[in-house]
Amino acid sequence: MTRKTLLLTGGSGYLGQHISLKAVERFTLFTGYNRRVDQIMAGQPVALNLTDQVETLRVIGELKPQAIIHAAAVNPGDGDAEAMRLMNEQGARYVAEAAVAVGARLVHVSTDVVHDGRHAPYTDEASPTPLNAYGQSKAAGEAMVRTVDPQAAIVRTSLIYGLSVMDRGTAGFIERLKSGQKLVLFNDVIRQPVWVETLAEALLRLVDVDFSGLLNVVGRQALTREEFGRRMLAWWGVEAGDLVQSGRAADISDTIPLDLRLTVDKAEQLLQMTFPGVDEVITRQ
Repeated sequence: MTRKTLLLTGGSGYLGQHISLKAVERFTLFTGYNRRVDQIMAGQPVALNLTDQVETLRVIGELKPQAIIHAAAVNPGDGDAEAMRLMNEQGARYVAEAAVAVGARLVHVSTDVVHDGRHAPYTDEASPTPLNAYGQSKAAGEAMVRTVDPQAAIVRTSLIYGLSVMDRGTAGFIERLKSGQKLVLFNDVIRQPVWVETLAEALLRLVDVDFSGLLNVVGRQALTREEFGRRMLAWWGVEAGDLVQSGRAADISDTIPLDLRLTVDKAEQLLQMTFPGVDEVITRQ
């Protein structure tokens, strides 16, 4: 039986690596990257600058994948507002244009940060109301994808973590503590962290599911950033001590969405999955 061809963008990132390890068992996989080819875990590496429209259309036109999972993004801390706009908005548009040109199924990864955190819980179809540059760039990217490729699936997700390979956020926390710096974890910011294995599986299932539009894929358990951070530090055997302190995001910034709880019933039913919360995932290990 001939395998379907899949192009994965952002293949050198944390989520992309986990997607690729699952995808290579089901698809003929092309794994897109921009600079870090040494971080590719599976699939045929494909150099791809998604901020270059001509290159994106050319490369995807040559590969002619039957499906694309667009997981590449510039996240907070990776670049400034302009870098986010170029990748998260314009890059999303170029990928969608290329998907339409070759007739590929497109699954686009977005974020809960498109919401303002004032009207939770947010349904799948809730309109974006971003507060910061990252959320604005991702909301604009969603709009681009929906306009160019109305048949695309757009997944809004949240904080991504793993228990076998450390996520970047937790790694940053630990590096800070090891250097003797204070770590403030917000007690008023609520998220629904998602296990990277759950998210990767959901994205791969969406390739073959007849669905278009917006879909929330997050863990069922809502935690404050402090609760989540302390759980991750404990899992990785890091003694928090007095360097880890509780704080309020609302006291320092008005651009941090506070409550980003999302509904997940629709996605669980569609994909025939359950999205376990952090405590359940930890208990299973």
